[in-house]
Amino acid sequence: MTDTLPASSVTTGGDVAGTEPYRPAPPAEGPARWARRLVGVREDLLDWVPEERPRYARLGLIVVNTGLMAALSLATALHRVVDVPWPAIVPAALFWGFLVVTIDSWLISSTHGLLGGRRLALFVPRLIIALLMGAVIAEPLLLWAFQPAIHAQLDRTRTGEVNEIAGRLKQCNPADGSPVDVDACGTFRLPLASPDDEREKLRRATAERNLLRAQVDRSSAELRRRQAFAEKECAGRSGPGLSGTAGKGFRCDNAWKVVQQYRQDSRIVERQAKLDQLDAAIAASTNTLAGRTADYAAQVDRAIAARLDEERQIRKPIGVLDEDRALGELSRQSGFVLAAQWLVRLLLITIDCLPVLAKFLGGSTTYDLIVNRQIEAGKRMHHSLLSTHERRTQAASDVAIREIDHDRDSRIQEVDEADRVAQARYDAELDAEIDRLAERYSRDTRDDD
Repeated sequence: MTDTLPASSVTTGGDVAGTEPYRPAPPAEGPARWARRLVGVREDLLDWVPEERPRYARLGLIVVNTGLMAALSLATALHRVVDVPWPAIVPAALFWGFLVVTIDSWLISSTHGLLGGRRLALFVPRLIIALLMGAVIAEPLLLWAFQPAIHAQLDRTRTGEVNEIAGRLKQCNPADGSPVDVDACGTFRLPLASPDDEREKLRRATAERNLLRAQVDRSSAELRRRQAFAEKECAGRSGPGLSGTAGKGFRCDNAWKVVQQYRQDSRIVERQAKLDQLDAAIAASTNTLAGRTADYAAQVDRAIAARLDEERQIRKPIGVLDEDRALGELSRQSGFVLAAQWLVRLLLITIDCLPVLAKFLGGSTTYDLIVNRQIEAGKRMHHSLLSTHERRTQAASDVAIREIDHDRDSRIQEVDEADRVAQARYDAELDAEIDRLAERYSRDTRDDD
């Protein structure tokens, strides 16, 4: 039984003239009544201690504020995770706030009437639940509070990452198209056609030209030496192998024949022509390579710029995990940020736990005492009601059992009486049959005599 006792049943300790029986205060009206109802306060019991109405009204407002903070927290988190307009986030945020208000309301209303050690034992698990909810609610708000510093850190980190990628791209894709270690570069190698084939062509042509030029130079030197010998022979100069006779003669003609034969054998004219062709080809290839290198450098610059734009687009969205990682980096860089981060986090968690903390720190109130006595009285009256019902049921059961036993005994007696009557009838019939047979036997015996 949970109703309050009648006002007339509670009186003063003595019969003093002019005193009135203690009566509850008139029922309260207004918004504060709804705030108290939110935390499970019974107005009919609180009317006996109206001084505690403000306490429980403010406790209800704390629950409402916690729900609003939870709604703001979820809205902040969803805005970072889901790319939707704000109006689409509001219903989910309001539902989360309503859920938190409901849980906080249960946490508080379930502690009304608790006294002594039992109060502490029941508050501990409720405080743990409040701490867990506070940690969940506080984290998005913490990120929101440090948002400017977090975004600045993210900009620095992502700029550094993009710059590092740009350095690797330039290292793995030289502007002149020179070969690099493809395996070491991996995905940093751009799929562009480099001027390596033209460079290789120029290298082969240059090597061939240098080899041919060396041969032509040796042949030309030898030819000049033989021409000088022929000229000295025809001029009649003296020296090793020279006749010293001037004029055109056998030795002079033979010397020029040797020169002519060497010119033919060394193919110096053909080699010189080939050398001129190679020089022209090398000059053309050099110009082509310069053009292709300049074009390749422009392609590399455009490809790197496009790749860096793609990397920036990939890093453009900022999620909750990115912000949390950036906040961790800031904390590692600055002890002040680390301390401020934990102070704000603990403050938000404490605010989220305020409904339970306020109820616990407020101690046992007169309302708790009234509720406790009401609960205990209800238990006793319910126990008394059950005991009375049990006794009545037991008495009715005993009467029923006795009636059943009486009916059973009566039926047994009736059956026994019927059995006796039947047995007596059977015995009488048996005696009559025996007498009849005895008489018949006697008659038959006389007839035989």
